[in-house]
Amino acid sequence: MAYILGGGNNEADGFTTAIANFALRAMHESTGLVEFTQVVAPNQGNQYLVPNFAPITYQDYTPVNGDGGFATGGAVEQNPSLGQGSITATPAVAATAFDVFYAWTTSFELAATLGAELGESYGEKVDARVCAAFLDFKATPSNSNYSPTPADGFARPTQLGAMELLAAGDTAGTWTDGFTANSVLGLVRNVKQNYKVARLPGTPIIVLDSNGNAATVSATPVGQEGSSLNRMLAELTGGAVSQSGGSNLSALGNELLSTGRIESVYGCAVIFTTFLPSATRTVAATTSLSVLVGGYFHETAIFTVLKEGLQIKMGEKPGGLQMWLTGLAYMGAGVADKRRGGAINIVQA
Repeated sequence: MAYILGGGNNEADGFTTAIANFALRAMHESTGLVEFTQVVAPNQGNQYLVPNFAPITYQDYTPVNGDGGFATGGAVEQNPSLGQGSITATPAVAATAFDVFYAWTTSFELAATLGAELGESYGEKVDARVCAAFLDFKATPSNSNYSPTPADGFARPTQLGAMELLAAGDTAGTWTDGFTANSVLGLVRNVKQNYKVARLPGTPIIVLDSNGNAATVSATPVGQEGSSLNRMLAELTGGAVSQSGGSNLSALGNELLSTGRIESVYGCAVIFTTFLPSATRTVAATTSLSVLVGGYFHETAIFTVLKEGLQIKMGEKPGGLQMWLTGLAYMGAGVADKRRGGAINIVQA
């Protein structure tokens, strides 16, 4: 049954509300990278200010002659530096227009379509901003540590080093042990190791590309070219074909194909996206290369700041022949603590 936009019973409001409801449903049904970040509201204007303390560590202490002083007991009074970072929310707009006759000749399915489109694209925009935050991590391998060493005598990172994912089979250049790999599973092992070095709790979250075009070399095994997703699938399943013929898809490979992610491999969650930013970086001590920049992090490393959630506005354009429809959002994402995450430089062709 056709539904006419307008009329004397506030039908226009009902149409707009229907769009908003379908947008809300699409947002709730989406599963994006924002789930793995801390979602906060600004605590100053449109910014979220994040304090960062240097480590305050315990040290051995032996009282001398009943003297409680620091010098005689061997303890050092610590005066940790205090830094403050900020993550800024900025506006994002999705604007469109459609002929008024569409609304006169279509059912509420038009509202469902418009709402779903706005809701899904809102989720994608948030994910794209989360991915853009990976550029804020340290760009080169090897961790940067606090200097001087904290009072307990153990090194603690100020920033985690970038991981390097080369083309499959590539052994050229000078690798950085623990940070460079030419297989996706090798990268995951490196991430897990460095995660333990940083003494981070829980499960590392690794974000890689699902649409990249990894560089190939003569030693690249057939079936391991292309995106990190396809490379990982090949590594997990051996091409998904058994030696005796027929299908031999592994459980992890099946999970990857069916969900687009793996909840746990080597104790890491691996997620694939199409929104990774690109940058020019020196990888494996070679010349500057174009790379996609992924990330590995603890869920407290990246914050998503929502000044305003999704709002939908609708009205008639001058002349009365078109209706305008605008989705409004005000959000941002950024790195809150570089000690809890790092970049992944993925070599591209």
